[in-house]
Amino acid sequence: MEQADTYTPKERPWLLLAAVLAGFFALGGLTILLPHDPYARYQQLDGTLHFRSVWSYERVAFDETPIDIAIIGNSRLQSAVAAPVVQEELSKQLGREVRVANLSLPQEGRNAHYAMARQLFEHHPEVELVILSAIEAMPRDGHPAFRNIADPGDVIGAPALINRDYGEDLAFIPFRQMSLALQSWFPKLFGIRSFDEASYWGSDYDTTLSYESPTGGSIDKDSVYSAELLRPYAEERIRSITPPVLPAGFADQEFAIERYYTQAIANLAHDNGAQVAFLYMPVFEHPVPLREGEFYRNLGRVLTADCIAADASKYSDYGHLNTPGAHKVSRMLGDTLARIGWDSAHAGEDEVSLCP
Repeated sequence: MEQADTYTPKERPWLLLAAVLAGFFALGGLTILLPHDPYARYQQLDGTLHFRSVWSYERVAFDETPIDIAIIGNSRLQSAVAAPVVQEELSKQLGREVRVANLSLPQEGRNAHYAMARQLFEHHPEVELVILSAIEAMPRDGHPAFRNIADPGDVIGAPALINRDYGEDLAFIPFRQMSLALQSWFPKLFGIRSFDEASYWGSDYDTTLSYESPTGGSIDKDSVYSAELLRPYAEERIRSITPPVLPAGFADQEFAIERYYTQAIANLAHDNGAQVAFLYMPVFEHPVPLREGEFYRNLGRVLTADCIAADASKYSDYGHLNTPGAHKVSRMLGDTLARIGWDSAHAGEDEVSLCP
């Protein structure tokens, strides 16, 4: 009788490796199906630089107060736009109530802005305008908090070329999904709280005021520095900008995160009958033109606060405004929006300065 072939894992290790990998990816894929409370995602940012994103989620998910204009951008916009001041100016000039919310978060990364925009339109389809940040040159990387707050499908479906964070973000999702599921099932055990209206910061929270940072003590937004102190840091920031290294035809690949998600936010807004605009807050003494301004102008109006760049008394550091500076810009923003409106006819036109 002929003996059947037999083998051991040692003789054919590739079969064992293939089985292990298949099992790993299958189990990892199944974690996507684990349910969890999205509020728990944002609470992971408590105690970090992005702690105010918890309020942003509360504002859009639990607060039924309408949002007419949402600001979603980087720390420059977070520190430069006082939502209560903008809405006061707009309401006064338009003769009707206009509600504004600043949902910005520190650091660059349009993918995180998209995650917030998804939540915004899911809960507040009445939004009329989304104002996004724009800086001197497009960033190449995504936001470090994207993997924490995005839907798992959005992490998986992110552009992979050229995205240096894609592999790390993707590898993080199975652990995140299991962790969030456990935290949602046993919230008290992990310190996950339910929404508490008594401790909520309110509909009109001003992101430009002084605050206690969980990562750096008290942040005094009323501080004023001299031009001599700010200038070296501002010059270093401008020198650090890396110009495009690929031919212009490869801009969608070199700046994949910025271009893909900016377009996605514009599509999301337009699908909901809203418009997008971009606000550029300059570095001290360096109101340089946007290198990819045409890309932004094709999607919405580009607004600049170029005149603020010469006034050191309005900056708390080389690139962020203090509270007096923010309130000045916010009044100018409200006045400009009341004057020019925000309908789609303005897309493709030249940049508009907020300055009188």
